[in-house]
Amino acid sequence: KSRERRRRRARSAPARYSRNNNNSSRGRTTDNNNGYTSGGNNSQSNSNLPKHFFCPLTKRLMKDPVMDNEGNAYEREAIERWLRVQSSSPVTNGSLTLDMLRPNRELKRAIYRATGKPRSKSQTRTKSRSTSPTEELNSNRVLIDSYLREISSKSKLSVSLDGTGICAFSYRRTTFVIEVPITPGAGFMVYSSFDSQYGESNTNNNKLGDKMEAWNTWLTNIGRHSRVSYVMAGRKTVFTLKGSEGDMTTCDVFQKTLEYFVTMSLKLHNFLHPMETKVVDNVCLTRVPVAVA
Repeated sequence: KSRERRRRRARSAPARYSRNNNNSSRGRTTDNNNGYTSGGNNSQSNSNLPKHFFCPLTKRLMKDPVMDNEGNAYEREAIERWLRVQSSSPVTNGSLTLDMLRPNRELKRAIYRATGKPRSKSQTRTKSRSTSPTEELNSNRVLIDSYLREISSKSKLSVSLDGTGICAFSYRRTTFVIEVPITPGAGFMVYSSFDSQYGESNTNNNKLGDKMEAWNTWLTNIGRHSRVSYVMAGRKTVFTLKGSEGDMTTCDVFQKTLEYFVTMSLKLHNFLHPMETKVVDNVCLTRVPVAVA
């Protein structure tokens, strides 16, 4: 008899599954205030999601949101990168440091409810194993670090990458941050940051845009593959060099590219602070200039 009951139960399983599925679909409710279903509709369009689900820096849906003391939320990786070159909020321009950030778990859960559940831990572990950094990426970091140590041995600088691929140095009282991202073909990044007495204005942005275009054209003409850009946040201007792998073939080429960016940064400082100009001539990070065009 027990065997027969098991057979009947097995035959009725598809019907019971269909009934349960229909009941769960009817049980879904819609949050009218936020405009998304609490049942986790993965086809939900991003355009219908609340604006506070998106990072103000990347403009993308956040995966690991953190919040500052003023209640502003950011993608963790984006705001940590921002704070490497300055100490102000990109939203309010108020004082902000890394220790002021804390995880926003409530917002993270709300995003997951709206867009679907995150991967399971087993899936995350599997993906991590299959996409671990390649030898080529590790060698890029090791290569840049060896260049920085060689430059330091020939100068008063003491520069080397830390465990996250980042370092900072000062030249003519201007701070520069170097980063080697863990991304295929990413090359390297160099940042400098300045206060601007002009603030954000169309005229100032147009002038800065013209400078970036002129400098990038000049870099192309001298055979460099790296490019410069800027971002303004309130009265802060962050100047960035996106270093190409083509400009890290040798230590001399890397050093000269770095010196070009230092020179452009000093010129940018003088443009933003015409009453506090810095010397821009003869920029050289080592005691003896490198013989590279």
